[in-house]
Amino acid sequence: MSACLKRDDFGWSVDERVLMTKLKAVVLYGGRSTEHEISCRSASYIFANIDRQLYDVYAIAIDKQGVWRPQNRHRLEQQVPEVMPLGSGEDADRASHELVQQIVTPGGNKEGIVIFNILHGTYGEDGSMQGFLDMQGIAYVGPGTLGSALAMDKVVAKQLVSLAGVPVVPYVAFRADAWANSSTGILKEITEKLRFPLFIKPASLGSSVGIRKVTEQRDLEGAIKYALGYDERILVEIGLDVREIEYACLGGYEPKVSAAGEIGVPDGFYSYEEKYASTSRASVQVPARLEARVAAAGQELAKKIFRALNLYGLARIDLFLTRDEGNFYFNEANTLPGFTSISQYPKLWDHSGYSAKQLVSELLELAVQRRHQNAHLKRSI
Repeated sequence: MSACLKRDDFGWSVDERVLMTKLKAVVLYGGRSTEHEISCRSASYIFANIDRQLYDVYAIAIDKQGVWRPQNRHRLEQQVPEVMPLGSGEDADRASHELVQQIVTPGGNKEGIVIFNILHGTYGEDGSMQGFLDMQGIAYVGPGTLGSALAMDKVVAKQLVSLAGVPVVPYVAFRADAWANSSTGILKEITEKLRFPLFIKPASLGSSVGIRKVTEQRDLEGAIKYALGYDERILVEIGLDVREIEYACLGGYEPKVSAAGEIGVPDGFYSYEEKYASTSRASVQVPARLEARVAAAGQELAKKIFRALNLYGLARIDLFLTRDEGNFYFNEANTLPGFTSISQYPKLWDHSGYSAKQLVSELLELAVQRRHQNAHLKRSI
């Protein structure tokens, strides 16, 4: 995290340029997804922990209608709320208003901006916002357009990590149009290929939104219809007797991997309520109680998954560890994990000795490095 005071292959090093002039660090949060509220909580943690000696800090909310709303950063500096505001944008400072226009207007030099995108879920984590920021030439935290899209789609992610040699839980996947045309055939396929209990999941959502655990045939169709209310593609997985093990990745395309963490929930299902409610019964163990060889094997799988999905910057890699045989299975890769006071990603790095400010600073620096490198790629011949 210290200044390197040297030139890299592309000119001035990132840290040296930061010393010359402060970058504008923008926390972008809210968004048009079912994870809107969680994003507003994560944004509070991030806004509070950006190093003011290195960055001028701004906050921009996107409301549920997709309207960009600059916030009054001077007011937020006085007291950062637990949940960041949406606000009307009318009382924002002039510089924040101008910054929104600079971000959304094509053209112009945007090298002085770096965005900590914490728009969990649809339109923020799925490659949509990443593609927009790439088009605008703006640095941003987290994987690029391709990696974000790949990891967000649980079916595609399973297919890719399986090709890389990572075990996946047996599953059946289908789209809404196939269900409309042949629900009976799909139900038959599920019951013939899989066994209860089953987990029915929207393919492209996070925070356990839209997921139901089904233990009997009679509840299967209702759970599928419920999940179809959130996504047009559905994933049905076998429910194994497992421990939920998580690793945090941090770095470029070859990341550092944290120690393992473990989530424990009474009924074996880490639901949205258990993740974020103040009355959650979930337990968190950092580090997880694993034999050294098992923990190391999980770390190697996390790296393999990170590479297979073309990730960059950060990700939380979630694995299943079977209780009977001690085998790891891929669960999912979360490319914009929660940054609330109880979220696993910052907890895992805290255990490894990263303060909140150090963690946020490194993520911002990685974002600037990638933009700096990509800016030198040829875009015409």
